[in-house]
Amino acid sequence: MSEARRPWVEAAVLVVVTRLMFFVVAYGAAMFLAPGQGPTGEGFLQIWSRWDANHFVIVAQHGWSGPIAEPARPAAFFPLYPLCMRAFMALGLPPIAAGLIVSTIATYIACVFLYKLVEFELGDGHGRRAAVYLLLFPTAVFLAAPYSESLFLAGAIPAFYFARQRRWLMAAVPTAVAMGARAAGMFLLAGLFFEYIRQGFADRRWGGKRIRDVGVCLGIGILPLILYGIFLAIERGNAFQYLVDQKEGWGRNFPTAPWTAFLATWNTRKGLDYPTNWIFAWRVEILAAGAGLALTIWALLKKEWGYAVYMGTFIATLMMSTWYFSIPRMLLSFFPAVIFLTAATKNRANHHELALLVLAPVATLGVIVFTRGAWFY
Repeated sequence: MSEARRPWVEAAVLVVVTRLMFFVVAYGAAMFLAPGQGPTGEGFLQIWSRWDANHFVIVAQHGWSGPIAEPARPAAFFPLYPLCMRAFMALGLPPIAAGLIVSTIATYIACVFLYKLVEFELGDGHGRRAAVYLLLFPTAVFLAAPYSESLFLAGAIPAFYFARQRRWLMAAVPTAVAMGARAAGMFLLAGLFFEYIRQGFADRRWGGKRIRDVGVCLGIGILPLILYGIFLAIERGNAFQYLVDQKEGWGRNFPTAPWTAFLATWNTRKGLDYPTNWIFAWRVEILAAGAGLALTIWALLKKEWGYAVYMGTFIATLMMSTWYFSIPRMLLSFFPAVIFLTAATKNRANHHELALLVLAPVATLGVIVFTRGAWFY
């Protein structure tokens, strides 16, 4: 097999195997945990129609305004993922099936370029391991479910791959894909700019063609945000309606003092009638926030300014909203963590095995919890 084909072939095998595993676990859990006698009352597609997946379905079917769409706070969901869903729905596929297909294709692209990025940075033979770590990330269920994390990574990882190779014009379209998929594209733009700064110090080269290419990359990258703002101004009367919908739909006020957000998360149990799994989830939110800070510090110590700013602005924003919410899921977008983990297990088979023993059960637990309809970040 040629070196050029290897990432595409091996990533395809890994995505297919893990995706089939997740699907079997999800449907098996639905059957084994079904109440009563006989088959479960939910079909295969229904068990994936949980939480934000239902919001994406509403947006894909009804758009961003109107009596059906607006109660779902649709502006909080950036347009590229539901538009991709709509493309497959136009072929006659049910919305959830369309979402599962979009997520699978996007996960494949993300894994291919993660494979390439790790091979570029750590040498041959390590890309496959990094792809496995991503596919078995503790919240990897959101790479399979009809959520936009997979599409965001399908843009963010190639963007950094091309940027690290100084091929800035090639990074432009992937950056735009990430920006069109999630608001986190703004953190990606900041990270890419500081990647340029890092390269400038390393190469002692700042101007000329490179700065023009970086400008084009970042300009194209921010274009989806500008166009989305114009669309929302016309459709909903507010170019920043996505911030309004986040606030009104999920209680996210930004900025909030970090200590206030921490205490609000820590004190969720006091005087509130939350179910056990929600209380447990908020405790894990705090652990995830700590992990995000640790990854940012790690990147700073390694002088990886692009990665550090990307993750640092991301985690700072999450820790300065009303309370910590979905941080474990957001860590799925911290793909440099997978690169660091791959480097840490490089040439250490026992460390690699330990990583798999930790990752795989938690990822499987996430599939079961999510598809059974319980809250999983």
